[in-house]
Amino acid sequence: MPTLQHFSPIDDLADMLGVLDRDGGIIIDQLVAPEALDRLRASLLPALLDIPDCTGPFFGRATRRMSGLIERVPVCRELAIHPLLLRIADALLLPNCESYQLNLTQAIRIGPGERAQFLHRDGQMFRSRLPAGETMINCMFAVDGFNADNGATCVVPGSHRWPDERLPQDDEVASATMSAGSVLIYLGSVVHGGGANRSEAARTGLVLSYCLGWLRQAENQYLAVPPALARSLPERLQRLLGYFVHTPNLGCVDGRDPLDWLRAGAPTAPGRFDEFLGEITLPE
Repeated sequence: MPTLQHFSPIDDLADMLGVLDRDGGIIIDQLVAPEALDRLRASLLPALLDIPDCTGPFFGRATRRMSGLIERVPVCRELAIHPLLLRIADALLLPNCESYQLNLTQAIRIGPGERAQFLHRDGQMFRSRLPAGETMINCMFAVDGFNADNGATCVVPGSHRWPDERLPQDDEVASATMSAGSVLIYLGSVVHGGGANRSEAARTGLVLSYCLGWLRQAENQYLAVPPALARSLPERLQRLLGYFVHTPNLGCVDGRDPLDWLRAGAPTAPGRFDEFLGEITLPE
């Protein structure tokens, strides 16, 4: 059976990117410090107790999902701007955009008896592939230890290079086994899915995903994160939520950078809609 390569947070970034290019996924062990993991569990796990199980074949029937984590789980504000994750996102996403953004924040609690999710590519939500590069990447944090029996995420190494119609065989699927506090990073084009939970305990993971800045986010961060909270966040996180203008003029408010609105309320005068905010190359 295939396996995913594990790295330490202090390993060479170029090596991580090389394996991501080859396999479509890697695991970084113990990225979340024990103190931060304790805070994560303290705010996340009680909230999940009040979330009902999902009711569909894709989201599961013994699985609980909770989004809006930037507001609900404060430690996610730190995780979303973790320097190593952003360095990886820079390398994978900036070749196809000027800025990228948070696509989705979601906790996933797979309960005992849950069947395996059908294998899929998350990037298919955008309906088309780029000629080269990725539309999105995902970071799955292990709140509990992940193993083959309790629903560890299943990843098909190398499938990001396959044609869309190719289906994996059982012996091509790897189980993302990792300890609590570790993170699985996988490309939006790689085939994956939640594993079956054959154990007697739930396993909880937390996904933060990033997408190109000119795409629509899967999660509406402007509603998920109230403006009063967004104003208090670090600027790097504000921009990840979507408070930026992407060249040539995407995302402005009355012709201005939305950070102006966030910081000071509605601008007193409109901006100029007839000017590009940056240089672009138009096709001949």
